[in-house]
Amino acid sequence: MNAQSSSNFNVGVAPELIGAVSFGGLRAYGLGYAVDPDNEGTIYLSLVGYRTAVRGVWAALMDNQAIELGSQLFRRMQGTYLSKTVQLPESGLDHLALLHHQAATPYLEAGQPFYLLNSTTLDISKNEMPHVADRFFAMLDRATAVPLDSSWSEWLFRQGLKHQLIEPLSDRRGIEGWRVSADSELWLALIEKGIQQNRIATQKKGKSK
Repeated sequence: MNAQSSSNFNVGVAPELIGAVSFGGLRAYGLGYAVDPDNEGTIYLSLVGYRTAVRGVWAALMDNQAIELGSQLFRRMQGTYLSKTVQLPESGLDHLALLHHQAATPYLEAGQPFYLLNSTTLDISKNEMPHVADRFFAMLDRATAVPLDSSWSEWLFRQGLKHQLIEPLSDRRGIEGWRVSADSELWLALIEKGIQQNRIATQKKGKSK
């Protein structure tokens, strides 16, 4: 499946030069990335450079060629990629962001692990949970067959981390990310335990699936 242009995602990045690659004598520079350490597939990649070089990296990845930036190797992961290209003012350089469909809520495939990305480092001890937990909840609701209540979002996120249903991505720069299990039975068992222990309330009912 090929990459498709999209304006439906907006993943920010804290710019951090991670290396360069040349195409047609021109260079493209990596600004941020997230890679699944198990299959070495590229989840997210942010590049800036002249259009020829940026498009060269894009085309090579879509053609299943490995790309090396700095000390990191990037490979295409099975599935669709969304792409967004913006021409930077004054410099005329292109900024390209590639995002795997399992990291984009409207496109993720149910029953498969998905990726939650965040542009800044999350401190769960502070009041930084709501926006991340809300996005996580929307993705979990789409990926699983579990009836969910939006009031559980922060509790589910914390418990998912505790029980390793949510695992931090170690191979990333300029962005934070987690791989999330879409195993409905495991999430349902966690929810049932939370209800039994009065950790979460059931006054509001989520949609039935």
